[in-house]
Amino acid sequence: MTDQSPLQRFPMEREDIDRLMTAFYARIRKHKVLGPIFARAIAPENGPEWKVHEEKIASFWRNAILMDRDYRGSPMQAHVTNGEVMPEHFPLWLEVFHETARDVLPPEKAASMSALAERIGQGLRWGLESVQERQGQSGPPNLR
Repeated sequence: MTDQSPLQRFPMEREDIDRLMTAFYARIRKHKVLGPIFARAIAPENGPEWKVHEEKIASFWRNAILMDRDYRGSPMQAHVTNGEVMPEHFPLWLEVFHETARDVLPPEKAASMSALAERIGQGLRWGLESVQERQGQSGPPNLR
């Protein structure tokens, strides 16, 4: 990893992000746990729906890194409303993401992307756990 703050801009090209997303989702479709979840959420086979999804997620990453403001969406809402996404899926997602980044990007870019993915993945996992915890409560929220 790098000592760089994961929220700090770092050298990355649109083509790097597109290449990473294409390779990442090819691996996700084959993943024994995550593949079926994504297939039910997007499409059972690689096709136009997957290309739309890959472009949307590439837009998310371009927004996070390049300050490209084309992304429209709410990652937290998408994960919470899916119903099949569980907190224990995030370490699996991150494992595939890190492996793919190392395979398709130069080492410094892979480390920066992985650091940012860790931060985003932790936030999404925490958010999903919080929502699930609140849904299981019958009273006011636990403010710990």
